[in-house]
Amino acid sequence: MRSIATRASAGAGLALAAVLVAAGCQKAKEGGPQSAAPTTTNAADGEVVATYGGKTLTRGELMKQFESLNPRQRTFLATPDRKRQFVENTIMNNLLFEEGRKAGYDRDADVQRQVEDLKKRLVVQQVMRQYQTPPTISDEQVRKYYDENPALYSTTQIKASHILVKDEDTAKQILAEVRAHPEKFADLAKEKSTDTSSAQKGGDLGMFGPGRMVPEFERVAFSLKPGEISDVVKTQYGFHAIMVTERKEGEPKPFDQVKEQIRATLRNKGLQDQVTGHFDTLKKQSGLTVNDDVLAGINPAEGVSAADAMPLIPGGH
Repeated sequence: MRSIATRASAGAGLALAAVLVAAGCQKAKEGGPQSAAPTTTNAADGEVVATYGGKTLTRGELMKQFESLNPRQRTFLATPDRKRQFVENTIMNNLLFEEGRKAGYDRDADVQRQVEDLKKRLVVQQVMRQYQTPPTISDEQVRKYYDENPALYSTTQIKASHILVKDEDTAKQILAEVRAHPEKFADLAKEKSTDTSSAQKGGDLGMFGPGRMVPEFERVAFSLKPGEISDVVKTQYGFHAIMVTERKEGEPKPFDQVKEQIRATLRNKGLQDQVTGHFDTLKKQSGLTVNDDVLAGINPAEGVSAADAMPLIPGGH
């Protein structure tokens, strides 16, 4: 009986420790204390919950810890024993930090680097929030998109192949070659395409209907007739040359059935355009250049030991 009780206690302690760690991670993920729900200050916030080493943990401080948790974690801590264990774990965390600080670990170069990395990520998250507000899409915009892309909202199916590369200049060179020699499309896909799953099949994506590919790709692909090759198409994955080899016309779907789907598509595209546009502006203003010759000679795995390269999970890949 004692051994079972001990294991149960240890399991609860580990679970509570995980909740405590999650509290810190949640704050970091959400952008720090600013993300916590606002609280009203009152006299009770100053009530002392615990004392340790000449310091105190107040009700207000503990409530801030709870606010950083998600609802499920808060419910887990609702029982008196778990709540007390959370308090003890919080204090233990502070005591261990103080012990490490006295040992100089807070000045360790690797710790400082990780602190700076975390600070950079949190600052970037804060900056990115201002570009994450999706645009408002009017009913007129939705209807216009529906009218201009009838095949995207129908039961039409096409069979298409593509060649995907990372840069636009390469895509233009490939496009010129396949337009001059369409019979080379499959061979060029096998040789050049970075979409390895379709490249080994000569770029063949099979037969598919609307909704399978990203909107930018589909908008062009479904406008092509069999045997036609697209201009260079840019998507989040890179630059494509698309060739449609077969087409089965279908029936249009009613506007009311697809209008919210279209609104979501336009909203997401508008959001993506906001972010991409800002990124392009920053790169242009900074005069960004990359020396591909130097970059090609750099091996990211250089200096990694065999032990470091082993999977973290036994049997993992």
